[in-house]
Amino acid sequence: MSADRSFTLKAGNRAVLLLHGFAGTTEDVRELGETLAENGYTVHAPNFRGHGDEPAIFLKTTPEMWYEDAVAGYRQLEKDGYNEIAIVGVAMGGVFALKMAESFSPKAIVPLCANVNRKMRYIPIENYLTKQLKKQGIVEQEADDMLKNYLPEIDVMTEARATFYKNVARDIEKIHVPTMIGQGCQDEEIDADNANYIFKHIHTNDKQLCFYAGSGHDIVNDCEKDILEEDLIYFLDDLVWLEEKVV
Repeated sequence: MSADRSFTLKAGNRAVLLLHGFAGTTEDVRELGETLAENGYTVHAPNFRGHGDEPAIFLKTTPEMWYEDAVAGYRQLEKDGYNEIAIVGVAMGGVFALKMAESFSPKAIVPLCANVNRKMRYIPIENYLTKQLKKQGIVEQEADDMLKNYLPEIDVMTEARATFYKNVARDIEKIHVPTMIGQGCQDEEIDADNANYIFKHIHTNDKQLCFYAGSGHDIVNDCEKDILEEDLIYFLDDLVWLEEKVV
């Protein structure tokens, strides 16, 4: 198994748990993490188990395991002395942010391109596996043959993801914390109406919905990332933080 890709950037008394998406790694959110740190936020980004590893390892993991990794990251920040923690999550990481807001009391959450609507589409797991096999130098017929062998595990993971996401959607009205919802209008993976669904169903008056006309699913690295980062920093700075000194 590869080395842990999780990272922590200590920068101030305000903390952000930064969660990457399905089939990605923390490298996808590192630039955003560095921007948050430059603006005074301590950032911890856990890498979910199996993500970035070869298919045989990845397919042994589950959404519950990945969510456990997200919660462990939240607990680590608490252990380090941060009493107020905002959660920023991209795609599946945004789904995890919503679920954590249903169960915990984060300072705020920022789900970006999060898929929780009843009309759900998903990144095909085969696409992720093909990309990983290509990195290993395995392409075309050999890769196709390997994917056929993985089909039972792929079906199990696909069903597990669908169930997990639908459970989050079912309980979304439990959310009462400040929320900034971000969505790329050119998202090729999920329907942009997911953002409207979240905005409509969460139970907080402190919420805002931000659409980015030119951005796709990889919203934090797309053409409007500077605008998104500016909106995010403004949202976080506008919260009432206790400013307690972390030991």
